[in-house]
Amino acid sequence: MKAVLYQLVRDVIRNPVELVFMLGLTIIFALIAGGTSGSNAQVVHVFSTELSKPELQDLATDWEENNWNVRIVSEEEAMQLLSKQQADGVIEAGELDYTLHAAYEGSTFVPLIQAELNHYYANKRLAKAGVTDIVDEGSFAIKTEPMQEGTNFDRSLQALFGFALYFAIFTMSFSIMSLLRQKEEGIWNRLILAPASKTALYAGNLLFSFLLAYVQIFLSLVLFNVVFGYDYYGGFWKLSLVLIPYVFAIMAIGLLLSGIVRSSQQLNAVIPLVATVFAMIGGAFWPLEIVRSETMRALSYLSPIRHALDMMKGATYQGASLAEFLLPTSVLLFIGLTVTGIGIRLMERKAL
Repeated sequence: MKAVLYQLVRDVIRNPVELVFMLGLTIIFALIAGGTSGSNAQVVHVFSTELSKPELQDLATDWEENNWNVRIVSEEEAMQLLSKQQADGVIEAGELDYTLHAAYEGSTFVPLIQAELNHYYANKRLAKAGVTDIVDEGSFAIKTEPMQEGTNFDRSLQALFGFALYFAIFTMSFSIMSLLRQKEEGIWNRLILAPASKTALYAGNLLFSFLLAYVQIFLSLVLFNVVFGYDYYGGFWKLSLVLIPYVFAIMAIGLLLSGIVRSSQQLNAVIPLVATVFAMIGGAFWPLEIVRSETMRALSYLSPIRHALDMMKGATYQGASLAEFLLPTSVLLFIGLTVTGIGIRLMERKAL
């Protein structure tokens, strides 16, 4: 196993194009989707035709307590931001109500900010009517904490995590493809005549694929922290741990695909399809919080990306406890263990 792993690592060091390419794609897409700023504050543009400037400034001060970066603009500036899509949306603030203007249909701005606004203005209407924020037990109550937890979101980290997980599937699957090519070219038949066992040969190839994908994601996280100033909320080392079950699961899926297809050319075609489906239903390209279809939300649990994203967000800006990682970790480990066995069996039965 050590000899196989050593040779594969040397091959990557000599020709690191694939690793660098996937790392570059992760950086480009994460920056485009999440922005170049590592700031964890939600940028909110607000204008008003009803409130005076001092009243609008007081409102902005209140909203900044929600970790929003509030920017007061004129109505004309707001419309320009929308028309040029320089902002996902703007808020037209009133005394007791508001209007959300989205730059385009499907903007994440509306669902991610609407709950906080509803809560804020509900409290204002209650206060004006002489009702306190939390009324006596047994009566109707509006509580702050659940609303804030439900809308806790960091757009930059969502994009980084999603694309890092997505492109790692390509790296993993294409590295496992070397195992398939060895069988196609007859190299595998010569290798099994060596003193090393089949178990050691499989272990060396799979461990290499695991390490390659893990290093790619880990380098992405380090780079965005050091170069772009992304804040992981003190959860960097938690991130490095929760990645392990995800990489194990996609390694197993890559092995399964290699056992199902008939050639490396077919695997080349299947990998992008499977990776993109996992990313789309798993929330890599957009937050699952904005998905309204209950069917799509249910399907998302079939994607390893969904479970990995839940753990990565929990390890950073959602502040999840260790107990909350047990379920997604168990699911990913189950996928990995089950699919690895099936994949190796298919590879052994493959007639090449």
